Amino acid sequence: MDSRVLKTDTACALHGSRACAILNARSCETCPVSRRDKDGEKEQTVADYLDLFESLLPEGGTAQLFESKTCTLCKKEPKGARTAYAIVDFGHSEPKELQYRKLFQKGRVGFLLPLQFGCCTACRRRLLLLSYLPLLAPLLLCALIAPALAVPHWTEALRAAAPWLPLLLAVVALGGGYALGRVLQKVLQKRFARVMYVDFLTHPVSTAAIKKGWFPLFGEKRPQPVFTKKRIRYGLGNAASAAYAVQNAESVENAD
Repeated sequence: MDSRVLKTDTACALHGSRACAILNARSCETCPVSRRDKDGEKEQTVADYLDLFESLLPEGGTAQLFESKTCTLCKKEPKGARTAYAIVDFGHSEPKELQYRKLFQKGRVGFLLPLQFGCCTACRRRLLLLSYLPLLAPLLLCALIAPALAVPHWTEALRAAAPWLPLLLAVVALGGGYALGRVLQKVLQKRFARVMYVDFLTHPVSTAAIKKGWFPLFGEKRPQPVFTKKRIRYGLGNAASAAYAVQNAESVENAD
């Protein structure tokens, strides 16, 4: 535990409960539940929201994605060792009271849920290649024709035929390279899809979340992940699976 963790608020009505664990705040001072709410109304409201949030999670929760030691994107065994995380942000329209109207269009987002897919080096490289191909292909094609256009004799011959011909060749190289990149992207995407989940929306956890009303915030047809070596450890939706097993001492007493 980091020595900089701020003091614990044991007076909070949610302290030590499932709700506290699921909130997964960095410290009590960064928790959305404030001690200034002396009547406990805010604590109860947050607890109700968290009950709703938990009911909207896919079966098995989302911690299974980042707790797995092996790649969660590999389809075939043996799966690669987890070396990074591919994060895709999902949103839900509930609860309506929490919709961030200033941040997202149409006020459609209430809950935010980052799905943190543990991935291996091979899957990460494949996904990065697919993302960059439409940009890399035209650059490579332009790099190939640049030496030819740099030769004064050839450039003068082209300009003699038409002054705009060298510029046209450069534009054609860019457009042709982009088209070639898109074609290669589709070909490789089909090939990679045999061994991994290229489309995050087809992953079992994603499909289960979508059935419960979650949707990708960015790139609804093919969301692009953000890769990171370290996962997000704090905040709603980022708690370890053990957090959902934490029981409120008071409720346990009542059960007994």
